[in-house]
Amino acid sequence: MKTNSANCTFKLALLVSLAFLLVAACASPPPPAPPPPVEEVEDDVWTLLEKGDFAQAQQHFQGRTNLNSTDPQGRTPLHIAAETGASEWAAFFIALGAKPDLLDNQNYTPLSIATEHRDGTIARMLIDGGANIHHPQPRRQTPAVRAIAIGGEFLKAILTPTTLETVDDNGRNLLHLAAIAGNASSAEIILGADRNLKKTDKQGKTALDLALAETNSKEHMETAEKLILAGAVSANPIYTYLAPAVRSSNYNTRIGDGITPLHYAAGEGYVGLVEFLLDKRADINVKNAAGTTPLHEAARGGQTGIMDLLIRNGADVNARDGKGNTPMHIGVPLESHQAALSLLILNGADPNLRDEHGDSPLHILITLNRDPSITGVLLASGADVSFRNIEGKTPLYLAVQENRLNSIPILLQYKSDIFAADNAGITPLDIALRNDGEALPFLITEETMAQSDSTGNTALHIAVKAEARADILVLMLDKKALVNARNKEGDTSLHITVRQDLQESGELLISRGADIFANNARGESPLYLSFPEKIPPGKVREWIINPTTVTARDGAGNTILHYAAQWKLDDHIPLMIQKGMNPNIPNAMGEPPLFKAVKEDSRSTVIVLLAAGAQIDFRDSQGNNCLHAAVRWNSVNAAQTLIAKAANINAHALNGKTPLHDSIRWGIVRMETLLIGNGADLEARDNEGNTPFMEAIIAGSGASAERLADIRADPNIRNNRGDTPLHIAVAQDRTDLVVLLLNMGAKIHAKNILGTTPFQVALITSPRMVSALLTRDWLLAPDDDGHTPLHIAILSSAPAEVIKTIIDMGGRVSSIDADGYTPLRLALEQEKWEQAKLLADAGSNVFTVAGDGKTPAEVALIKGRPAINALFSGNAIAAKDPTGNTILHYAAHTGTPDLISLLIDLGANKTIRNISSESPADVAIKWRRSDIAALLNS
Repeated sequence: MKTNSANCTFKLALLVSLAFLLVAACASPPPPAPPPPVEEVEDDVWTLLEKGDFAQAQQHFQGRTNLNSTDPQGRTPLHIAAETGASEWAAFFIALGAKPDLLDNQNYTPLSIATEHRDGTIARMLIDGGANIHHPQPRRQTPAVRAIAIGGEFLKAILTPTTLETVDDNGRNLLHLAAIAGNASSAEIILGADRNLKKTDKQGKTALDLALAETNSKEHMETAEKLILAGAVSANPIYTYLAPAVRSSNYNTRIGDGITPLHYAAGEGYVGLVEFLLDKRADINVKNAAGTTPLHEAARGGQTGIMDLLIRNGADVNARDGKGNTPMHIGVPLESHQAALSLLILNGADPNLRDEHGDSPLHILITLNRDPSITGVLLASGADVSFRNIEGKTPLYLAVQENRLNSIPILLQYKSDIFAADNAGITPLDIALRNDGEALPFLITEETMAQSDSTGNTALHIAVKAEARADILVLMLDKKALVNARNKEGDTSLHITVRQDLQESGELLISRGADIFANNARGESPLYLSFPEKIPPGKVREWIINPTTVTARDGAGNTILHYAAQWKLDDHIPLMIQKGMNPNIPNAMGEPPLFKAVKEDSRSTVIVLLAAGAQIDFRDSQGNNCLHAAVRWNSVNAAQTLIAKAANINAHALNGKTPLHDSIRWGIVRMETLLIGNGADLEARDNEGNTPFMEAIIAGSGASAERLADIRADPNIRNNRGDTPLHIAVAQDRTDLVVLLLNMGAKIHAKNILGTTPFQVALITSPRMVSALLTRDWLLAPDDDGHTPLHIAILSSAPAEVIKTIIDMGGRVSSIDADGYTPLRLALEQEKWEQAKLLADAGSNVFTVAGDGKTPAEVALIKGRPAINALFSGNAIAAKDPTGNTILHYAAHTGTPDLISLLIDLGANKTIRNISSESPADVAIKWRRSDIAALLNS
């Protein structure tokens, strides 16, 4: 009824307007006189309308022009009225019955045009005149949709009971359309005019349903807020979370499990709702009953856009839920995981935080079997591959355990430890070996093969111990596993194969260079462990003796047979010989296995080797035979056996020494006695010509020397340098040996090829040795040149200390040598002033005439002041020659005034006379030395 009344009122208004226009036209003054006749062209109605000449145009609508006719652009007069904003003409055309919903060529209705021009007056006229606000317009929005977009006063102008009630082809009214547009302000205007909130469209959707459906639009959520506040309800799950918050104005309102709208929106990926809630200052780090934050929920849903939005608004990237999980722990869907991790890392998330199980995000990635590209993002950010969870398991452990093959290489690339043990002591490598699955080859790389565990075991050690297949060992070796690597106990992998009797593995290792001689910390080699005699109980590992090992040598060149001899493996030596071993094969020192048996002093092993073809006179690289070796190791039993087997007892080594030399040199009395007792040559000489007796002196063994002397060894024998044993004893400063040799008749003046005597050596050595040599028999004994020990001491430039020692022992200071020289004369000739003074003060005759006719006194005058001071600063100043002349008499003849003055200062008596009653002055006058005579007479 209201609609019909409004229409009648509208029509009445139009009729009144039309009448007014007609009356105005009739009441117009008569037109002016026409201008001179010209030919005119009459404008058509469309031109008039375009010009706004409605007075002329209206005549066309008095039966001449159809109100609904169109111009070339498809426009009706009503279109043009709407375009030009001519509301009175719009009313006129509507009153005359113009159709309000016709479309022009641009698919505009008059109402569309009025809406575009935001002309509320004309738009309202058109609506009141029956225009359809929902009229379909191809490729264009309906007037209703445009009006909602415009909103404000224009929207208010077009709101009528009709427009509020009418719907479009989808059954949607203006409120529906405002909800679809997400235009909260327009929705609020519409709600101010009509609150038909339950109205549904053809799909059964209310306006609130439509607003809530646009989850990525904050504007739609704002629209939904208006609808909810107006009393709208919805079956959409969002309504469950949002409505209580909106109605209470508390956007942290929780429902079941403590979930807030922000938790829900973040988890579902509703960007618009999240933005709306953030604008409402919802707590961005709020936690639900499980302790999760909205960021956790966004991560769980793989909502990277939401995550970024939350983080930019202050979300804590390291927030922990009730189980200690950070957002990085969350199992993000595969397609979003890498982006989510990158986002968290970029914003400072800690990749090494752990959950209640001790798992780091890296553990989680491995468990989820994520692609290495995802794992790599976490590792590149500093994730620690060594972290263990509460079971002690590292990410690599989980990768091996769960067969996450793609993850293993990248974990190893980041130095993950294949030996990192869990709480039960099990390592990733152990798991791989136990399962013998696909993971094992992935663990075997050149880098891991060079690593070892805390006990020093390499992967090869562990694989061998676990009895891994040969192909696994081959793979390890191909990846440069160190076949001879030792653990902390010194064991190599081969040690383990021998202990466990793993023949196939052992032979493989040997073929790849395993060292059968490598000793562990207990001194046990794989070869040593192969014999039950050494490590009982057990059986011999015969497999260790194969074509490879029979030619193998240790660092010293020893072979298996050398060790068999050393270990006295008498029962196994024949087997080794049968397998092709040479019984005389030398080591690096040239020693055959027989020498090892000798070293161990094993009669039985010596006999076994000799029986197997060992040569009894085989020499090492130094020319030693087996008896030399027996002496070196004091192996008396072996020596007796070898002598019994006709070993050469007088064999010379390259240095010329016989076994007897060696026994004396090393002081092995039992061997010395054994060799002498079996006919060893006492006069055998080494390369330097030393006999065993001389060897005893060189070795400082007086006991051996005495024993040898007792069986007629020569104590004065000489070596190649002409040295006697006494030379050697003196050079060694061995007083005991010197005394021993002197008692045996050794000579202190025996010369070697350099003309050096033992006494001369002593002079160089020490006064103590001089005293030892100068026994009563030798103190005064001259050498072949008539030189007494004092002569020799002076000639040898012995220090004054030695000269004094000889003098104090009773050495004759005035003895003459073959040239008539006394020790004093020699001292003067050599200008040894200190030694000369000692001799002069000891009473050496200063006037003894030598073969050259000169006395020491005369020589002193020639040598000058130093010589005069040396000879005549003591008692010799008063000495006289056989004719009674003193040194002053001699100086008066041949001296100088300076020397006369010196002698007088030294105490010379100027008045003393010779047997001819001549004073020194008389002598000076006789020899016409007036200057000296003047001094002497002064």
